[in-house]
Amino acid sequence: MFNLPQSKIFTGLEWTGPRIPYREPDIKGDTFPITWADDNELYASSGDPLWGESRDGLDVEKFSGGPEDYAIHKVHHMNEYTGWGGDGPKPTGMICVDGVLYLAFQNLLRQKKPAHGLASQHGSDAHIVYSTNKGFIWTPHLPNIKEPMFPGHKFGGPAFVQHGKNNVDARDDFVYAISSDQWDNGSNLRLGRVPKNEIVRREAWEWVGAWDMQGAPAWTHELDDAIPVLSIHRWLGCPEMVYLPKLQRYLLLSWRLHGDFSPTQGTDLIVLESPNPWGPFSLVHFEEYWEGQAYNPYCPRVPTKWLSNDNLSGHILFSGSWNWETQATVYRANIRPFHLKLK
Repeated sequence: MFNLPQSKIFTGLEWTGPRIPYREPDIKGDTFPITWADDNELYASSGDPLWGESRDGLDVEKFSGGPEDYAIHKVHHMNEYTGWGGDGPKPTGMICVDGVLYLAFQNLLRQKKPAHGLASQHGSDAHIVYSTNKGFIWTPHLPNIKEPMFPGHKFGGPAFVQHGKNNVDARDDFVYAISSDQWDNGSNLRLGRVPKNEIVRREAWEWVGAWDMQGAPAWTHELDDAIPVLSIHRWLGCPEMVYLPKLQRYLLLSWRLHGDFSPTQGTDLIVLESPNPWGPFSLVHFEEYWEGQAYNPYCPRVPTKWLSNDNLSGHILFSGSWNWETQATVYRANIRPFHLKLK
């Protein structure tokens, strides 16, 4: 299936309860990159949110409480961010660093062909905006953004690596982000980093561009020279990476649609782990037809606020199918509790 060693730390991941859809079925959206901020709240962005003033594009939301009694509140409708699906900006990453929120989104230049296949969502031309007041005002103003920070598909969907509340568990003074090369069923994962006080300065970003003799990454400021830290052909949808400080391991989650951009053919879940954000990666859990073919889940996230003290248990937040024929459960946030089994 894919050539990865089994984890020497974990024997697998087990579900400890059923899937729980968000209790208000009219609050819809997907993707949900999420971060734990210094005010103890979880902030996220929803793609094509379909509630309140927001009907497409993206918004900014707050997940208060939880994990099984959380409430979703709209922080900012982001009404200038318009366009459905791949024809408009979609969120890929959210992080809080020193009290400032940063939002990464893709598709600034609208619809393009995907890097792989014909039917997948492309997910390219990414940019980052920031807010110093927890999402009420974002800088730069969208009409003032003339070109993407990261043009093309190589770093077209940055997802910030989560290092706990307000980035408190960061390994160093850099903020890290990973990206696949398209929204669904991509093939290559790249890793970038930037000094934590220069996140919105494009010139400060660098990527893994080579490996030295000891297997450590050599960094390049040229995005064209960035190489994948992981390649699994057509198996890498929008990724998620979180750090587990009690275990000193990184958890990487990805997913694959059985049919390119299909909401009806089912999804596979892939969970990997590594000692560093650049790897080496080993397999923790693979689940074919995750949540069943009919539900077609995607974009798994791990809110670090909801992790147990030992970092072995938590809740995965994920998006539900956009199959509009299943109106009762379609297109909304879901959670499911999990436990990582140690060797």
